[in-house]
Amino acid sequence: MFPHAPVQVIEHESHLTQRQGPAKKELHMMIQPTNQYSQTNRAKTVFDDIYQALTPHAYLSQMRRLGYQIAEQARPFCIAAAELIARSAPTWPVQMLDVGCSYGVGSAFIRFGCSFEELVSFFESRAPRGYYECTGATRAWLNGTAPAIDMRVVGLDASENAIRFALDAGLLDAGISQNFECDDPNDEERAWLSGCNLLVCTGAIGYVGKSTFRRILQHMGHSAPSQFGPLAILTALRMFDVSEVAQAFEEAGYVFERLANVRLPQRAFADDKERRDIIHQVRARGLNTAGLEESGVLYADVYMAGSKEVQPLLREAMEGVRREAPIFSRQVEVANAGS
Repeated sequence: MFPHAPVQVIEHESHLTQRQGPAKKELHMMIQPTNQYSQTNRAKTVFDDIYQALTPHAYLSQMRRLGYQIAEQARPFCIAAAELIARSAPTWPVQMLDVGCSYGVGSAFIRFGCSFEELVSFFESRAPRGYYECTGATRAWLNGTAPAIDMRVVGLDASENAIRFALDAGLLDAGISQNFECDDPNDEERAWLSGCNLLVCTGAIGYVGKSTFRRILQHMGHSAPSQFGPLAILTALRMFDVSEVAQAFEEAGYVFERLANVRLPQRAFADDKERRDIIHQVRARGLNTAGLEESGVLYADVYMAGSKEVQPLLREAMEGVRREAPIFSRQVEVANAGS
């Protein structure tokens, strides 16, 4: 099983490089991109400091304080898409690209089946603060956890430190720290992208936009093409207009659509100012905030993308999750009350 294979990373002259994959690659820090969401993003609280820490302790502590839950809420949709790929293209192992992966949280939820509380509890009570002690303890913990699904995970994030930790801790098989809003992927990055057949993005839209997805989709899935083709599951806060992201997918040959009647809570507002500003942004898009953002929580829509031939199967799988998962009952009721 992939989760129990040793992570292919080495340390050399104080730099982290990848040994697994097409070639060695040094990780570089990605600058904060400027994209179509720059103005809208000003309404959100900035958490740059906790994303730059060497270990996830501060990040998880802050997210727990804010009731962070979007990645865990989106997990059943991501797993359903991965299982659809595994059933329909069994000769093409599932390789997930997690866009905005931070410290490998998406992998912890989807690949290893951890809950947010389990993750927080581990880092609060069992994971040392020292970097090497922490990565070693995390790796040992994960190796003792039966994976929820057999997959490989490639992470893309702005924070080099977060990517470095996720690699050393065994949460990622490969990590990319690059600014795809401005720069094209290099040869090594293209090789990793070409092997991915599932794109997951839970909460990163706004930090990344159409340019990132265009550059990813130019290469995604090319190394092992099949009639089935890659799939994508994304969430986006309702403050963001995703029409240009949708266009990027459509230009690459995907059908991009929102899953009806589902709104997923992402986290609580950090303060009153963020609440006022984001509610203003959502209302400016002509959306009803009653029972949603007005309850003190940021809400996100769920989007799915696949080829024209595959989209009906993906839609059916997503609708199945919506109907069967009890955690979505409140979100569905709220969504029906206000669009």
